[in-house]
Amino acid sequence: MNKERLNKTIFILFIGLIILFSLIAFSISLKPITLGALSDTIDEFYYSFYSSVYNQIILAIIAFLLFSLAIYLIQKMNKLNNLILSVTQKTSFGEVKISLNSINHLISKVLIKKDEIKDSRSIINIPKTGGINIDLHLVLKQDINIPGVSEEIQKELKDYLLRMSGIEVKEIRIHIDKVFYENSEVPINKKT
Repeated sequence: MNKERLNKTIFILFIGLIILFSLIAFSISLKPITLGALSDTIDEFYYSFYSSVYNQIILAIIAFLLFSLAIYLIQKMNKLNNLILSVTQKTSFGEVKISLNSINHLISKVLIKKDEIKDSRSIINIPKTGGINIDLHLVLKQDINIPGVSEEIQKELKDYLLRMSGIEVKEIRIHIDKVFYENSEVPINKKT
């Protein structure tokens, strides 16, 4: 069983347990099962369960597995947080981790020099193949050659990030969210 399949199986088991406990809590809150009836059922199970050492061993194994599952998920979450928040660059002397905040700052440094841009927002994606993908959401000023400005931004940004951080930009997708008109006399949605 590979690691990814194991992770998915553990995640599904954990979700199943959460659903089971939430259904029990939900049914108690709606009162189709009273606390007294639930308590009686648990008591019967408790006494029949402890009548055998075999049942106690099974319960200990289940408790150990649940505890191990919780520890495993905590470790995975910590590892995931470290991976998502930074890009790792290998050098001849070791490793350099560059935070996504630092990359966003470098992106902003390039975009702030562009007079054509009124506002911007960037989203960085880290593919498994290495490098980064960037989605730029821009608000441009009026009367701008959008294809020309877009290509210029993509080239400058790709070159700047490679030069300053060593990070290869695989793809820069530009989304023009709005064109900002400074002159309020120009209607944006003119009906004919």
